[in-house]
Amino acid sequence: MAKTIIGKKIGMTQIFTEEGVMIPVSVIEAKPNKVVQIKTKETDGYRAVQLGYIDMKERRANKPTKGHFKRWDSPPKKYLAEVRLEEGEEYAAGQEVNVTNFEEGRKIDVTGKSKGKGTQGNIKRHGHHRGPMSHGTKHKRLPGALAAGTYPSRVFKGNDGPGRMGHETVTVQNLDIVKIIPERNILLIKGAVPGPRGSIVRIRYAVKAGYPDDVRLAAVEEYVEEVAAEEPEIVEEAVVEEPAAEEPATEEPAVEEPATEEPAVEEPATEEPAAEEPAAAEEPPAEETAAEEPADVIASESEAIQEAAEEPAVEEVAAEEPAAEEPADGIASESEAIQEAAEESVAEEVTTEEPAVEEPAAEESAVEEPAEEEPVAEEPAPEEDENKGGTE
Repeated sequence: MAKTIIGKKIGMTQIFTEEGVMIPVSVIEAKPNKVVQIKTKETDGYRAVQLGYIDMKERRANKPTKGHFKRWDSPPKKYLAEVRLEEGEEYAAGQEVNVTNFEEGRKIDVTGKSKGKGTQGNIKRHGHHRGPMSHGTKHKRLPGALAAGTYPSRVFKGNDGPGRMGHETVTVQNLDIVKIIPERNILLIKGAVPGPRGSIVRIRYAVKAGYPDDVRLAAVEEYVEEVAAEEPEIVEEAVVEEPAAEEPATEEPAVEEPATEEPAVEEPATEEPAAEEPAAAEEPPAEETAAEEPADVIASESEAIQEAAEEPAVEEVAAEEPAAEEPADGIASESEAIQEAAEESVAEEVTTEEPAVEEPAAEESAVEEPAEEEPVAEEPAPEEDENKGGTE
């Protein structure tokens, strides 16, 4: 299908739709165009065709023009236009292009020469503002200052000023083909097109929007319906699979939380040896204090130790009776050994001198609790010496 055709602007009119809506239209007469030349990549470097519109008298054509049309077996044409071809488009010499190659409702671009308006001022030509209109002003519709004086001492190029207006090539885009009359080779185009009556215009399918909105939307709806009818199951499966893929992602942090709780479980394991340490620490202070204090104090402490030892024994009996009997004999033997050691230490204190008393002090430094009791045991010794010295 041809994309371009050459026509002549007849004028403007208006038509009414069935609903009674008035539409202003431009009337274009597009008589059949003929293909007068075919360009190929081999000969010209690109693919295109040349269209001719309206026959020209042979006596008005020069020899080069006659030779060009004679080569393609075509009579001389008054107006020519070249159209680039896309892949798959093929034309033959002498082939006709008419209004039936276009479709109603399609959008088109119309190119033509605008109306000439002659020499105009900068207000009409460029839309400049006028000066004040009160009495005494001398710049009502004049251009005004164009440049400075000393520098640059000239007027820069490109300033908007008075000059010839109109008669320029203008393209109006995205116009609608309202109606086609093939019997009269007429196109009714909504809106105005450039040029006066009788001017030549070039019509082609719109570059930016080839189809009207209703045609485009209908095509999209048909495509969506076809896809939904052919693949309904695939769409449903995709919808079901999406949440399934998201669930494991949410479970991953739940697995990591118990991992942080594991060290919390290990903390009580460290508390068990901490409970046993005071039991081992209590035994040596009992022996050390027994060495310093008299036998009565040692006996009271041994009784306290036996009571403390019996309490866990009672608890163990509640769990396992035979296990509770064994520690009772062991504790009794230990208390007897402590009493014997205490009696020996008391006998040694009477025979030994003061330096012998200082030796357990070094051992007691390792334990914090007996360190406070040592000065109490050492104070009476120096008082006795002083009394003895006084009496002597």
